[in-house]
Amino acid sequence: MPVQFAAPGVYIQEIPSGVRTISSVATSVAAFLGAAPRGPVNKAVRIHSFADFERSFGGLSADSEMSYGVRQFFGNGGSDAWIVRVVKDASPASRTLLSSTAANVLTVTALDAGVSGNDIQLRVDYATALPDSSFNLSIIRSSDGRAEQYANVSMNSADARYLPDLVNGVSQLVKVSRDVPQATLDGLPAGTSTSGTVADVATVIDATHTDFRVVVNGLPSVTVSITLPADIAGGTAIQRLTTLAAAIQAKVRAQAAGKPALLNFTCTRTGSTLVLGSGSGGEFSSVRVLAGARNNAAGVLKLGAAAGGIEADAVAAIRPARLPDPATLTSGAFAANDLDALPDATHSSLRISLDGYGPDLVDIGVAPAVGANLGAKMADVAARLQAAVRALKPGNPAYRDFVASVQGSTLVLASGSRGAGSAIAVSAAASNDIATGLHLLTGAVLSPPPTDAFLGGGSETPYAAADIYPAFIGSRSKREGLYALEDVDLFNLLVLPGITDSGVLADATSYCQERRAFFIIDSPPSASDVAAMVQSASGTDLPKSDHAAVYFPWTYVADPLKNGKPRLTPPSGAVAGLYARTDGSRGVWKAPAGTDANLSGVQSLALTLTDGENGSLNPLGVNCLRTFPVYGAVCWGARTLRGADQMSSEYKYVPVRRLALYIEESLYRGTQWVVFEPNDEPLWAQIRLNIGAFMNGLFRQGAFQGSSPRDAYLVKCDRETTTQDDINRGVVNILVGFAPLKPAEFVVISIQQLAGQIQV
Repeated sequence: MPVQFAAPGVYIQEIPSGVRTISSVATSVAAFLGAAPRGPVNKAVRIHSFADFERSFGGLSADSEMSYGVRQFFGNGGSDAWIVRVVKDASPASRTLLSSTAANVLTVTALDAGVSGNDIQLRVDYATALPDSSFNLSIIRSSDGRAEQYANVSMNSADARYLPDLVNGVSQLVKVSRDVPQATLDGLPAGTSTSGTVADVATVIDATHTDFRVVVNGLPSVTVSITLPADIAGGTAIQRLTTLAAAIQAKVRAQAAGKPALLNFTCTRTGSTLVLGSGSGGEFSSVRVLAGARNNAAGVLKLGAAAGGIEADAVAAIRPARLPDPATLTSGAFAANDLDALPDATHSSLRISLDGYGPDLVDIGVAPAVGANLGAKMADVAARLQAAVRALKPGNPAYRDFVASVQGSTLVLASGSRGAGSAIAVSAAASNDIATGLHLLTGAVLSPPPTDAFLGGGSETPYAAADIYPAFIGSRSKREGLYALEDVDLFNLLVLPGITDSGVLADATSYCQERRAFFIIDSPPSASDVAAMVQSASGTDLPKSDHAAVYFPWTYVADPLKNGKPRLTPPSGAVAGLYARTDGSRGVWKAPAGTDANLSGVQSLALTLTDGENGSLNPLGVNCLRTFPVYGAVCWGARTLRGADQMSSEYKYVPVRRLALYIEESLYRGTQWVVFEPNDEPLWAQIRLNIGAFMNGLFRQGAFQGSSPRDAYLVKCDRETTTQDDINRGVVNILVGFAPLKPAEFVVISIQQLAGQIQV
């Protein structure tokens, strides 16, 4: 903009040069469509190596010609590709997780539709910082070992660790949804924070231990300051703890400021513990106890998870139960007096084996079971048995996490491991056996062998001949099939390995013309000999377009899925890689054919052609693959499907068409700045300068015929191309011409004898 002059002095202004560089577009970005073992359906995914394809789409599959084509593409020099997985009637795998009360709480659904989702395994455990409120979700894809871990997650939608917020849009394997009705959420009980067993508060509360903070329902924390000695008054330890509970409740309520969760806050004594409860229930109900800013008392009162307390949010009731199940052994039923005299000096031991380890001798001591009734005595025996087993092998999860619990009138023993491989067995000890007395032998019930928890219900249908057109062409409005490429900014090569349906080829060719791309077509599988290929090329099986080329015959490549046994595959993937390699080494104007156009990975061809057979196909625009001594398998043709001699097309040759597409796409993207510029000579001069610089760069690389720029190209934009009427209509016309290089198909060497001169 003009400099604004104010005070006298020197002013600097920058003047634009008018040069706007036109960048060259890529020439060998391939787009593949076809079946794959897994991956998103009808969505274009960009990859840069076959390893990327293996990670995203599952690698090679005997049912997927595309997987072999992609492998050949990268093996022959390709480096950039878009993949669209096409499948018929695909449904995603899913699993609904249940709470501990067997209510539906969470649905996990595979992102990729189809049977591959059935390979996804789920694990749920409570080994978290808040084991009574939160949980961990592990997701493992067994086929490749890919795993995702979501730790310390919650079912509370207001929590920063709310599971759906962490998983959806982030996970590469699944999405999740909470399946809990609002009425259930509203009816959840109040969250609580329960202390550990508290010693006499008179001995632990003093002037240096008086404060802690309470967070209720996620509200700002309130500080509780214990007043000494009034808040711990009482004649006994229980009375003093009761007084303290009442004081805590009153101090929190006094800071309620009208908030129901604080106004109705409770703190009660249960045994030798303090139980702090939110004043309101529902999804967001919770109580957290934090250390005081000074004179912290939370530790000595064992309040808060960090101090050994138990904090159970309301949503703990709707978190999924642990998955998968462990191996369990349920005892026979106990009678009322079965534990009146057990254990004793001659009945205290048993042998246990977990997950195939052991059996190990377990001794629970000779002291009789403690408790006022059978249930209490069974709980005492279970606790002693659990502690004794866990002490056997602390480094082994099966033992370390072993659980013994009471269910009704039975004992339930569970291995600490879960899923496949989890196992439990109890046998009698050689002496002092108690296994019989605990009903762990006769009458005991062993659970069925546990299995891992997988998603299920994923399905897909292999497409038959009648399904190919709707599956591959799809819907433009829904961006399905071929039109999934609408989301792709640029692709230059379209490859449909093994697809030769004439309807698909026709529509795909039209789409390539629209997108300034080139279609590499496989010869029909039915064209097993030269005569059949001549018939296909002469008829209507193939689109007569200069935006496409066909290659014949199919190729044999080593199949890694069958220890290198040759597999017959369509050649389009390898040819697309050859295009990319030639573009990189010589340029898009060089025909991807000749003795240097070898096809890596090709062991042999389905048909070995002679020169005569090649000569009957080349004039029809069929590009032949040949094998020659020393050179191996090479591409020996460079014609488009309008390359038949009778058509006399100016775009007869593949490099000419692809060079034109390259120039068109580069100029289309590089001249966007022209739109809305003043349409007069200064603009035209800039256009000539910018496009001329681009074309001159190509000339210097050897892309055109001619020994001088004048012979090689022209750029015209002036009063002759853009009349006043064009200007009035908002049109600027630019004429760009170029002299393409055409491949030397036929090398003619004339040989003449030089006879001796006869002097007359």
